[in-house]
Amino acid sequence: ESMSKLPATDPEHFQHPWGTAEKLYKSEAVDPFGTKYLLGIYATKEEAQKAFKEWSGEYDKAREDMKVEMAQWSKQENARLDKDTSARDRVKKILEEARR
Repeated sequence: ESMSKLPATDPEHFQHPWGTAEKLYKSEAVDPFGTKYLLGIYATKEEAQKAFKEWSGEYDKAREDMKVEMAQWSKQENARLDKDTSARDRVKKILEEARR
């Protein structure tokens, strides 16, 4: 049998909406910095909304984790700066000399 008469895909086992759906839904997200993320192309509006909700939940969790990490880093840096007073002492000395 000629190859041109054979289907490119087996219709019983492979179904996708790309070539058959009248309408597809794009799920897209934009972060506060303006970066766009394509979350996917879906056959139904509900699937697109679900993908966005999942992404949004992960994004919010990562943002909260980042806040905790930054707070911890800030504490460590403040402790390090409090421990090393040489820079602060130099600034105080310069300010005192400038006042004279």
